[in-house]
Amino acid sequence: MSEAETTDVEARKKRDNSRLRKIAIRHAAFALAAFTIWGTSDSWAAQSGLFLAEMVSLINAIFAGVILASIFHEWGHFTGARISGAVSPIAKEPVSFFMFNFKDELNSRGQFLSMSVGGPFANWGLFVLIFMLLPLNTWSQAMLLATTFSIAVSVSVFEFPVINAVMYGGKPAETINKRQRESGNTPRTVGIIAGAALWLLAI
Repeated sequence: MSEAETTDVEARKKRDNSRLRKIAIRHAAFALAAFTIWGTSDSWAAQSGLFLAEMVSLINAIFAGVILASIFHEWGHFTGARISGAVSPIAKEPVSFFMFNFKDELNSRGQFLSMSVGGPFANWGLFVLIFMLLPLNTWSQAMLLATTFSIAVSVSVFEFPVINAVMYGGKPAETINKRQRESGNTPRTVGIIAGAALWLLAI
């Protein structure tokens, strides 16, 4: 590698790390804000016994669960990609919680699978973490757990068939597009039903 090429690689790595730090700070702020707002409303509901407070805390639990699950999911994919050594530059202008670009044409099947597995794995890890940290003695604590469970189920229903198909020779981009067409709203519906069932069991 020439000196010019080495300089260019170092510049891209520096730019990538700078973008990653900004996204990490942003995501940490979102997670902290969501958890703080939910925690405050949960405490208000527990102390006041007001029906309004209970409803507000339930809504906040859903929002906090979605935000936390989305952040964990994307960092799970990113971690899986980077562990495998995949070409996965940080996006210049992230959309929602999407934070990096996975270059299908430059990465191997194994690297795609590592990236793919990381997302669901992180979602299930979050569910276990919430289960271990919360006493689950309020409706909204149960709702936060149920929301993370709902999203973990939804993600798994969508992504594991993709992972399985790619393992047996499917092309990543084509497999994802096919899965999106065939699955429709099924993963989300299954996730909502599973989350609602868990919430009813937990309260």
